[in-house]
Amino acid sequence: MLGVYMKVHSSCCHTRRSAVALALTTFLLLGAAALSLLAAQKPQPTGIKLEGYATVVTPDSITVFDKKDQELKILTDKDYTSLVGMGAEVTVWYTTKRGVYHLEDIVYPTKGGTFVSTDLIRENTKRIIILPRAEGVENTQGLLSAISQYLADNAGWFVAPPALALEIASRTQASTSSLDAIDSNTGEVDMQRYLEPQRALMTAIANETRSDAVLEVRIIKVKANVRASVASWDDMTEPVASRKSRAFSPFGGLGGKGWVYAATADMNLWSQTGKLLWKKRRGFAVLGVQSGMGSKYRERPLTEVYTDSDKMQRWLADTLGQLAPPLKGTPPGAPQMSPELQK
Repeated sequence: MLGVYMKVHSSCCHTRRSAVALALTTFLLLGAAALSLLAAQKPQPTGIKLEGYATVVTPDSITVFDKKDQELKILTDKDYTSLVGMGAEVTVWYTTKRGVYHLEDIVYPTKGGTFVSTDLIRENTKRIIILPRAEGVENTQGLLSAISQYLADNAGWFVAPPALALEIASRTQASTSSLDAIDSNTGEVDMQRYLEPQRALMTAIANETRSDAVLEVRIIKVKANVRASVASWDDMTEPVASRKSRAFSPFGGLGGKGWVYAATADMNLWSQTGKLLWKKRRGFAVLGVQSGMGSKYRERPLTEVYTDSDKMQRWLADTLGQLAPPLKGTPPGAPQMSPELQK
């Protein structure tokens, strides 16, 4: 009897184990099927596809430099600053709403570079040097001096004279144009070919001046679209006529042309090893304003912009605030921009 019982008991246990195994297998198969179904049901992006490189990554936007030498700022619903590295190759899909680009989907490499936070940049930087590059714009010294003073006051950095960087750059053969990096077969910009000479130059400047970083500041002459006497370009808007003129002028722009020349500051912060740490491009000031009540306009030198110190400080805080948040009030004894620098 005992033997019969053991056989029956063993058979029952085996049956239960088989049932449990079958149930577990069925559960896993159903789970896999459900996951596959969910993946299949994920909507495919329907927006505009863009391939390029991430040049600026903020908590609410990604700026992509595409292979046709264009930069596009795309707003995001997610913070990608710890996921997408500077210079990482990305593919994005975006939609347009009221002239603003919104991210729909993104594909990026898991090892596309390490994001460097601005806190870490400030912590590891004590001395920098500015490399100025003026492209079609005169009287840029006042803007360079204002940027130097702002970084000294708010980041606590020592800013070496730009003349040293210019002297070193004059001895170094390095292309600064993305046109030299265009692939003749595809017509697209080869980012590696474009960045390599820049990295070599920034490393040479940093080493020779014993600087922790090099801030390349390109001040560029661009065309700004004008509508209702207000110019818009590179994240900047500025009236081109007084309030009185805008109220009575029948023209939507300057002489009905719809555009005006303006100055843009394109800034890149490079490490000692030639790594791109931070990038910012923002419009600075229009270079032409409406004269009187008619459609004529006059050239506006930047020296005229520098006289408005409040406006200058607002622009500096808005443009450089991510890199160096403005301190409350002016530090005791902080020098102001002298008239001779407003040239």
